Amino acid sequence: MNLNPHLEFGPAVHMALVEKKPIVALETSIISQGMPYPYNHETALLLEETIRQQDCTPATIGIVEGKIKVGLSPDELNYFSTDGDVKKINNRDIPVALERGWNGATTVSGTLACARLASIEVLATGGIGGIHREFSETHDMSADLHQIANTTAITVCSGAKAILDIPKTLEMLETLGVIVGTYQNEEFPAFWSRNSGYQSPLRLDTVEEISAIFRTSRQLFSEQGFLVANPIPVEFEIPRNIIEPFIKASLAKARAQNIKGKELTPYLLNSLNELSLGQCLKSNIELIKNNANLAAQIAKKLSSI
Repeated sequence: MNLNPHLEFGPAVHMALVEKKPIVALETSIISQGMPYPYNHETALLLEETIRQQDCTPATIGIVEGKIKVGLSPDELNYFSTDGDVKKINNRDIPVALERGWNGATTVSGTLACARLASIEVLATGGIGGIHREFSETHDMSADLHQIANTTAITVCSGAKAILDIPKTLEMLETLGVIVGTYQNEEFPAFWSRNSGYQSPLRLDTVEEISAIFRTSRQLFSEQGFLVANPIPVEFEIPRNIIEPFIKASLAKARAQNIKGKELTPYLLNSLNELSLGQCLKSNIELIKNNANLAAQIAKKLSSI
């Protein structure tokens, strides 16, 4: 059991750690900055219930009054869903957030860093951050990539967000030494779309295979990330030829308004949801639910090993 003084565990997570039961970490940025109310709150509850149905314990992670809270209470989940002043916290921001007593919603990088402190090895999210399409001008690259590379954990996602430069993101993941595979598909997914047009480095067909590769990685290296890309279920996908014009239009609007940095991704997701008449949000909810389900299966298998 981790006794780091900056960590505070919810009762269910504490018990699961003591009994060495499977746990799946969940981020809070998707609640506070990724979706509007009440969909964000409903999704937070849905993800936790999806994980519980697999006999795993959900650990939704956030910064609460300067403490890393691993396993938010129902009241805290509601707070993160409704309070507009919750800060967006990546891995770099955590020490400042703790010292200043902030309330903060952790991104993938922030959640992975906290999960590592809590000895949790599986994270479920929607899509990871990566290299933005105008990188040559903005040099905008998500902190997610380096944190994934430097954390011995499995991150289950639906690929990189489709607003990003996917081939450059895949190239950077390779450079950083991250194991990257797609679950039961040859192509790397593009968030709302099952296929990105780019070959996945690996095809992973079973939870047993994923768990075995991770176990070997853990035996060989002190830190090596493992990214499992899980394509959105076919009945909920938005094909690339439909979503791509919306992405280009949203990027043009963001440039015109000089929106960049931490504000860019939430702005683009909101714009895309408007242009798609709400379909992006519906698909987003379904893909992250699908990822939570797969992550719980992986956590159970790792626990049994």
